[in-house]
Amino acid sequence: MARLSQEKIDEIRQSVDIIDVIGQYLSLEKKGRNYLAICPFHDDKNPSMSISPDRQIYKCFVCGAGGNVFTFLQKYLKISYIESIKKVAEIGHVDLSDYHLDVEKRPVKKENAVLYQMHQEAQKIYSYYLNTRLGLEAKTYLMKRQFSEELIKEFQIGYAPIDSVLHQSFEKLGFNEIDMVKSGLIIESKHHFDRFNDRIVFPLQNQQGEVVGFSGRIYKPTQHDSKYINSPESDIFNKGQTLYHYHKCREAVKQEGFVYLLEGFMDVIAMYKAGIKNTVAIMGTALTKGHIQAIRRLTSTVHLCLDGDSAGQVAMSKAARLLSEAGLSVKIIILPDGKDPDEIFESDGENGLKEILKKVLRPIEFQMNFEYQFVDNQNYDDRKKYLEKICLEIAKLDDELDRDYYIQELSKKSGFSYDVIQQRILGSKPLVEVKKPIYVETKINRQFRDRYEKAEFELLFYMLVSKDVASKYEAKAGFMYNDQYRVIASYIIDYYRKHNQLQIADFINGIGKEELVQTVIDISSTQLPLVYEEKAIDEYIQTIVSHAKKAKIEQLKEQYHYILDPLQKAKILQEMNDIRNEKE
Repeated sequence: MARLSQEKIDEIRQSVDIIDVIGQYLSLEKKGRNYLAICPFHDDKNPSMSISPDRQIYKCFVCGAGGNVFTFLQKYLKISYIESIKKVAEIGHVDLSDYHLDVEKRPVKKENAVLYQMHQEAQKIYSYYLNTRLGLEAKTYLMKRQFSEELIKEFQIGYAPIDSVLHQSFEKLGFNEIDMVKSGLIIESKHHFDRFNDRIVFPLQNQQGEVVGFSGRIYKPTQHDSKYINSPESDIFNKGQTLYHYHKCREAVKQEGFVYLLEGFMDVIAMYKAGIKNTVAIMGTALTKGHIQAIRRLTSTVHLCLDGDSAGQVAMSKAARLLSEAGLSVKIIILPDGKDPDEIFESDGENGLKEILKKVLRPIEFQMNFEYQFVDNQNYDDRKKYLEKICLEIAKLDDELDRDYYIQELSKKSGFSYDVIQQRILGSKPLVEVKKPIYVETKINRQFRDRYEKAEFELLFYMLVSKDVASKYEAKAGFMYNDQYRVIASYIIDYYRKHNQLQIADFINGIGKEELVQTVIDISSTQLPLVYEEKAIDEYIQTIVSHAKKAKIEQLKEQYHYILDPLQKAKILQEMNDIRNEKE
């Protein structure tokens, strides 16, 4: 079978639009000719990644990450270059059946590979038993709860029998008991046994869609154990990094423009029953930095919908603050009567759930109502503390109409006058730093060591734009003092030997070293006018040639200093004189 040629790789790259591919993973916003996104490669709070549909490249102007569609998928999905080519070919419907591809598998620790394998096997075993006589009662329960066959298949729901079928199967498959216990699926004892027994089980997946744990639910009225038991944290299951349904919600989030952040996996399934798929859920833990980073890769807007009980509202208050501080736009949904979405769907059906989800609050509205629960209206100190807390929140608002409205609302609740509150807010404003979303400009104030480096950098920019400029450089200079620039210049010359025009996204495919690719992206992203003057190109070349001569003369002077032979000294002096007399 044939190996991939550079031409075939270029064809694959050209089969997709980088906007469509990155848009599957990140929330994009059009700004001018380009698109902006929260950069997933650093702790970004403002859109700092620019994606160019014209040049088919992306560039983060904070952390410096940049490249084409292959580079993005490599970094984002943590896959090899060949795997990224295969994925783009799949998206672009390019047939690779005639080509030999040595795919490097995603590096996984040997011991972790066994854990992934055991969870994969467990999911198959549990799914099988749900459709057997042993799982009949569990299956009937699910059907009564409006779990269709399609829904069961979508969420890979299974059944763990009373007997330790998993332990028996693992023994037959040759897994050792140390790994079984390490997986969390088997509990160590004199006679090892399954963690989950006589429960309906729901697989928990990581961001790549790999099963890393399970949650088991009782289903019989006679069962009096905990309603849910979950897999313990392990080397592959970290609750602080896991969002349920994350790997399957991307397209729905992209279409709707926001994500619902829910309390648990049953809420996600309830929403799915109602036809709502842009959902993720935290896994029985507080919202973490890892969760927020993952959410930012999906969207910049979150509808926060945690349980309606008092604990859920406390969690909602903290989560709203963390999400807002991370630069995300937050809306809050208060669920009535302390219910969760699963219970609302059970009692009120699809229309009832959708109606409740329409009622969204801004974080400040939620905060005003939430804090007011703890105020004794007859207690002056309570009212004063409440006013001070909410004044700090109002002070963060930029819009004058918003401030005016919430001052009036605060006046009604607290009993203090509008004027007093306004003065207090004006006094609070210097203490509060209002952070507006910042759209990072693609223009960088680049610092060069000297005018020679600047000339080389800018000449390379125009060499990437024009074959004529590259030819002129080759004929009149052919050398750059900066090592990286010199290598890039040689790549450009070689590229133009086969092409009349240079496409940045294709050109970087032929460059092996990551640091060179990033330098090329930096150069091509510079805000220089695309139309150049021949005089300017000649000046760049003259500056480069002059510097090369100067560097050569300095080198010869150093040699002259250490040589004792008079004839050799005379030869060096002659060479130095010849260089000085060369026409530039």
